Amino acid sequence: MNKSERARVLLSDEFFMELVENQKLLYKNNIFNSNEDDVELREKSLIKYRAIEELLSGIQAIADDKQIQDKKWKIF
Repeated sequence: MNKSERARVLLSDEFFMELVENQKLLYKNNIFNSNEDDVELREKSLIKYRAIEELLSGIQAIADDKQIQDKKWKIF
């Protein structure tokens, strides 16, 4: 199994995606339910939330790589 296939399997894994969504929800709750003066908590939560989003984007890019390469060869 190559990297692209492994990435697709990971993104389609219900358990993994449930963990990711739960973690994102935790950080969203930290942001929206924090006290007005708790800026540091919101900033840290936002950084962590964005890190998860970037990780998922990276995995998605790897998953899409094979499709991009296949289309690239069809064009030429």
